[in-house]
Amino acid sequence: MKKRLETPQLGTFVKINSPEIIEMLGMAGFDFIIIDMEHTALQFSQVEQMVRVAELHGMNSIVRIPEASRSAILRALDMGSAGIQVPQISGADDVRDVVDKAKYPPQGSRGVTYAHRAARFGFTPGNYLREANERSTIVIHIETASAFEQVEEICQVAGLDVVFIGPVDLSISLGTNADFINGELAGPVRHILDVCRRHGKKTGIAVSNEEQYRFAVQHQIPYIVWSSDVAMFKQSAEEVVKKTALLQNR
Repeated sequence: MKKRLETPQLGTFVKINSPEIIEMLGMAGFDFIIIDMEHTALQFSQVEQMVRVAELHGMNSIVRIPEASRSAILRALDMGSAGIQVPQISGADDVRDVVDKAKYPPQGSRGVTYAHRAARFGFTPGNYLREANERSTIVIHIETASAFEQVEEICQVAGLDVVFIGPVDLSISLGTNADFINGELAGPVRHILDVCRRHGKKTGIAVSNEEQYRFAVQHQIPYIVWSSDVAMFKQSAEEVVKKTALLQNR
């Protein structure tokens, strides 16, 4: 996943436990998915199967974990995902804690076993610990006022790969509207991007239309998350109903 972030990568949040949806996203050309455990009832056993399906279609899978506990981080990485995405970060101490739990010694304190999918169940241990530390992608959210205030310190945390901007939650926390192109959130978002660029951190953002996608590309944001499977299905369903209603009235 990290190597791919030299160019824009298109992802989406997956909230529905359906291998068919993941297959279709891969066939459509998405680069990665974020399996959302924060806002869904998905279980880790289900998520592991979703990770497998994504791999079969050449997509990286990031797991947005429900909490930054050692157990949640360990399970999400042990199942063979490309990395974790951690919401509701309050500051740099939270980020340091996440990195410590996600990395094997000496970079962190992640517990070691080869009896899981990420380590190929011990069949080819080799340099697994070193390779896992290099390969696992750590994404954190900037969506709270406290994290925004500490973005400079957050970006100095070694082992952090991507700073993801959640416009809606961030706007609510800062008391602004959610328009990050021309509205009140534009200044804070540009500040985050400038700080990340200065410290060599990749950036990500949630988008839902062409204008926002163009903004992301123009500002060299490589980790671009377009909506979700639920939102795309809702939009398509609404369009069908509207079109058929118009045809009936002709």
